[in-house]
Amino acid sequence: MTSALTLRQRRSDRRKTEILEAALKVLCEDGYTHASMDKIAEQALLTRVGLYKHYKDKNTLMVALREYKLLELSERVMAALESVEGFEARLRVAVHQTVQYQREHPGFFRVLLASSFSSDLVADLSLKPFIYILAGIFEGGMLEGLIREAEPHEYAGLLATLVFEPSIKQAFVPSPQGDA
Repeated sequence: MTSALTLRQRRSDRRKTEILEAALKVLCEDGYTHASMDKIAEQALLTRVGLYKHYKDKNTLMVALREYKLLELSERVMAALESVEGFEARLRVAVHQTVQYQREHPGFFRVLLASSFSSDLVADLSLKPFIYILAGIFEGGMLEGLIREAEPHEYAGLLATLVFEPSIKQAFVPSPQGDA
């Protein structure tokens, strides 16, 4: 019985991942405001009812998408930090991995930023794992005596803002080529 539940759970998890990837594609194409559950269902090869069995509305789906992709980012940064010691080296690796991830997933960060301004989307805690990773790096800097009188989570929030700058710039600052 346990293996049947495990198999059922694995299928459900895989289906949710497929839905989230389909949602990301639709959100990138249509934007958060214009993306519809109907189009997401179609992209995920589901009926609308089938999609609603997994996610009750677009906001719930968006929160799940943010959690999924930001957890993916957090896991990537954590894996890269496993073999790195020292405050400055760990900080460099975290920044590098985050910027690289943004380059690889520009659509997600556009959606992330756009959805952040939606009054429909309730605040979620999807960035929390990433912030904790960064705070841990700053706590290490305090232990090494490189940072004094610091609040690690404040520095982590500031660093997160700075490392997301490429996506912010891409989303909100017109490029010189676009002005021609």
